[in-house]
Amino acid sequence: MGLIASENFGALLDPGLRKIFMDEYNAPGSVAEQLYGVEKSNKAVEHDLGIGGLGDLEEFTGTIPYGDFSQQYRTSYVHREWVKGIKIERKLVDDDVYSIINKRPQQLALVAKRTREKHGASLFNNAFNTSVFAGGDTKALCATDHSAVGTSSTQSNCGSTSFSATAVEGTRLLGMAFRDETDNLVDIMFDTILVPPALEEMANIIVKTQQTVGSANNDINYSYQRYKVIVWPRLTSSTSWFMIDSKYMKLFLKWFDRIPVEFNKDKDFDTYVSKWSVYTRYSYGFSDYKWVYGHNV
Repeated sequence: MGLIASENFGALLDPGLRKIFMDEYNAPGSVAEQLYGVEKSNKAVEHDLGIGGLGDLEEFTGTIPYGDFSQQYRTSYVHREWVKGIKIERKLVDDDVYSIINKRPQQLALVAKRTREKHGASLFNNAFNTSVFAGGDTKALCATDHSAVGTSSTQSNCGSTSFSATAVEGTRLLGMAFRDETDNLVDIMFDTILVPPALEEMANIIVKTQQTVGSANNDINYSYQRYKVIVWPRLTSSTSWFMIDSKYMKLFLKWFDRIPVEFNKDKDFDTYVSKWSVYTRYSYGFSDYKWVYGHNV
């Protein structure tokens, strides 16, 4: 009977440990999930193909003037594997006076969630270079010279202005000026401000003060309650900040889960050790840049 117990102790623990893991992993607190449009994937690589805009309606004179879309850049998302494991000895099960068994899957879940958050933030931490991800036009997320197929003009969604109420309003106007390949306005409306903790206080002053910030006049504050403020401790720069159109962000800031987070188990009968691991496979990036304007201060 002792041998049977040794063989099965991992299996008996597994339902409880799996529940502890999933409860911890699914606990609220992810900023990345607020930003990325998360989709499932059933392929090794996902591709997104940009489609250009159409021109305006034309007056009907007896025949329909058919327009055509211009094919834009193709963006590829290559899924990568991520894994971590733990081992639990039989004697820890027998003598678990400090709840070690419960803490181990909790820690594994924290590691899995933390890794995804760090990866999600890495795109913004490297928004002004291509070390993490380059768009279809080979440019960084925030660049001064984004190009498009069918036009020789370029657009910028990158600045270097320090965070302030004046800068927020100026950036809002820059976003409203974004144009598509047919030179039509894209109708970008920034409604979200993404900042590091160092700028959290100022961000809330800007969006929650009814009168003009920093002025003795009684002028109204045009930014009052206009924006949602997202503070992300994973942002490594204490001065860089972003303005976002959340509707377009969910369309073009992509996260593909090829294999959602799995909590797996195995047993080693010779050493009386059970092993658990977490495995996941995903990719992330962006298919278009017009949803965001970043300031690399």
